[in-house]
Amino acid sequence: MDHTKDASALADAPQELAVPSAGGAPSAPQLDTPPSAGTAAPSVSVLMTTYNGAAFIRDSIDSVLAQSISDFELVVVDDCSTDATPALLASCSDPRIRVIRPDRNLGVVGARNFGLAACRGVYIAAHDHDDLSLPERLATQVRYLDDHPDIVLAGAEVLLSMQDGRRLPTDHVPGATPALVHWMLHVDNPFTYSSVMVRADALRQLGCFMRPEAEPADDFDLYHRLLGIGALARLDETLTIYRWHASNTTHAQSEQMFARAAAILTRAYAPWLGADSEAAARLVVRHLSDRQPVRDAATLVRLGGFLERLVAGFCDRHAADDAAARAQIEAHAGRVWWRAVRSAIRSGTPLALAQHLARQSLRSGYTPTLRDVVASVAVGSLRAARIGRIAGKRPRGG
Repeated sequence: MDHTKDASALADAPQELAVPSAGGAPSAPQLDTPPSAGTAAPSVSVLMTTYNGAAFIRDSIDSVLAQSISDFELVVVDDCSTDATPALLASCSDPRIRVIRPDRNLGVVGARNFGLAACRGVYIAAHDHDDLSLPERLATQVRYLDDHPDIVLAGAEVLLSMQDGRRLPTDHVPGATPALVHWMLHVDNPFTYSSVMVRADALRQLGCFMRPEAEPADDFDLYHRLLGIGALARLDETLTIYRWHASNTTHAQSEQMFARAAAILTRAYAPWLGADSEAAARLVVRHLSDRQPVRDAATLVRLGGFLERLVAGFCDRHAADDAAARAQIEAHAGRVWWRAVRSAIRSGTPLALAQHLARQSLRSGYTPTLRDVVASVAVGSLRAARIGRIAGKRPRGG
């Protein structure tokens, strides 16, 4: 498919997507390396924002420049860095790189919106300054979106690059259909931001890119808003390396992330859970998405009840006439339910197994192996005994 005509029209359209941060609108993007006169707009704009990213950004840029296709631009927003980032960017001579700088620090959401206003591509590939794209990433996602006009966003599998040098796969189950991705967005975030590519015209239909009020869960908010425009997909191919370190937003702003994600799910749950939506959203984010162990039986009972109601309501609305989609959704729900029960068991509550057995509608979709069940109960029993011994040694007041 030839994107040149569509990309040129997009480049000439009014830039309506930049959302100013608090304190007034930033000035128009200032390009250190403007595109050459007469240069056709590319198929893909890779959007990378950075603030003091000198430790990571050179490798990230190199991973983009090493793509198997060349029909792209890399738009880098330097959000007023005070480290060596400006010097590193100045040393990059590839003409596909366009560096822009606001006149003041905008923060993550402001910088992303500022950068999008300078993007000219038909597709926008998200890319954090500390992550890496594998060489076939752009080609694979462009080909997929070209072939699936009903899909507005395509993510991909990732490898987790740990600080000790290990590279680990995620625990995602392959074969996720758009219908399943839709469901997964109601119990977790199935996308890594640096793995997604989205149609620029879909973003224009939204009227804004990232919403400041959703930060730092602005990407999760974006995915939910895009559901109103088209389907979202996650490819099974591993195309991105997510570099795990202490300054990742997920860790640095975990409580704010939790609050914003819970607010997004509260709105999504309202049609099915009504007044229970907020309580359910908080439990889901805490224990299914963030995967913190449930520490008491009463909370596990509530979580299981909410999950059952969510599955029923979602399937009635989105998979009523699609038996295959319903089966896939129920299997996923059963899997995340067992994951929560397993975590509770292994944290020292072996009797939580009874709650798994009590939720027939959830466990019918997924059956854990006998080995996993036995091992989990054994680990949980040992931990419960150890916790009991420690508690018995504590001095009593009085």
